[in-house]
Amino acid sequence: MGYEYGIVRGMSEVSVNPRTGLREEWDPFFQVPRVQQRSLGALRFEGQLTAVHAVPLGRGLTLDWYARLGRGDELFVTFQGAASREKNIYPMFTRVSSMRGKAKAFMSFADPTLLVDHSREMLLSWHLGGPGWDPIPAVLRVIRRAQRKTGARHIAFLGGSGGGYAALRASAAVPGSMAFVQEPQTTIAKYLPPVVARYFDTVWGDWDAQKLMEAFPERFDMVRHYAAARPENFVYYVQSRADSPHVENHYAPFRELHGVTTDSGVSRGGNRHFVLYDGEVPGHGKITAGEFDRFFQQAVAAWRASRGK
Repeated sequence: MGYEYGIVRGMSEVSVNPRTGLREEWDPFFQVPRVQQRSLGALRFEGQLTAVHAVPLGRGLTLDWYARLGRGDELFVTFQGAASREKNIYPMFTRVSSMRGKAKAFMSFADPTLLVDHSREMLLSWHLGGPGWDPIPAVLRVIRRAQRKTGARHIAFLGGSGGGYAALRASAAVPGSMAFVQEPQTTIAKYLPPVVARYFDTVWGDWDAQKLMEAFPERFDMVRHYAAARPENFVYYVQSRADSPHVENHYAPFRELHGVTTDSGVSRGGNRHFVLYDGEVPGHGKITAGEFDRFFQQAVAAWRASRGK
């Protein structure tokens, strides 16, 4: 079962679901069953429409996600960003409430990389994993299984800040998918040095962080990765003007890569949309519920139009 830091949640007695043979217990925090999957190769989703799932990854780690798997043509997937010092818990799922009513098929993934740090000092790790392991291929494997359950033909990845980085990375691996991102990092090396150093010191130990980031742009630099791979996905990128470090270090380089020279605009091919907006609340990660809803509707409409729907 997934680890948890900061809060101790009481669980009900463990039972076995007769349809799946999987161990389950009631999670009073999320108010859904919590399902213990056996392995990535033996995922079973027919037991519960809505549940928290955990599957072992090895190394004493688990991949944990919240799933609401109704039938639908589109599957929406969110990634967590940074935890807070006041509430550093695992697993943490984002947009569970705000996506209710917007998507019949929805999943939210916690970042198992955070489990490496038993001190709970590392608050952000971009779903990057560490030496010899990477959560994103496991996430995509779970999603492919969920597609068979839901009937979804199209996948949208959502995330803000560090979760937005993961969404850009995952979407690049799925042709036709959408990355709807809010103020993401696009290059790990250009984010706050203490946060970057905490991740590399905790997860990679004696490895040279600068050499790693230079050698593996497909993992650590979405500007360089998109430039080289030219993924066939759709990106809707919104950025608050008041968050100047992200405008200069992350938004502008990614926008310029795709030939958009104005503050906001659409790439020549039409599959890259950039929106620089004046947020109601200044600063990073301050997008309001109303702003999120408005941009989400615009992103989905543009994505559907791009695929002729």
